[in-house]
Amino acid sequence: MKLAALPKSERLYLRSSIDKLFAEGKGFMVFPYRVIWRILPDDETQPATVCIMTVVPKKKFRHAVDRNLEKRRLREAYRLTKLPLIDHFASTGRSLAIAFVCVDTAHHPFPEVQRAMQRIISRLLAL
Repeated sequence: MKLAALPKSERLYLRSSIDKLFAEGKGFMVFPYRVIWRILPDDETQPATVCIMTVVPKKKFRHAVDRNLEKRRLREAYRLTKLPLIDHFASTGRSLAIAFVCVDTAHHPFPEVQRAMQRIISRLLAL
């Protein structure tokens, strides 16, 4: 498997995991995203060390085309900058669940999204 890919095993999709993330997770803000994260205990096994999900509310972007564009940009930025984060959590033996929630109503160009993702990754590495 390619290292820079984003397979389903690295995506957070189980309802129980998502509910626990939003109920027990901690968060911070890096404009234009709110990041909610949770370090998973040893009894909650995940196939990958870092699992993500992207959320673009319908209230912020009314059209599905706009929501999908924002999610694609966010996933691509994460895919290109994820390797230090995965290496860090693989070396510590811990697992991490992350939700990226878009909080702005404007479209942002990809370089801006990528800079925001780099700031997010650097904050997550400090955990």
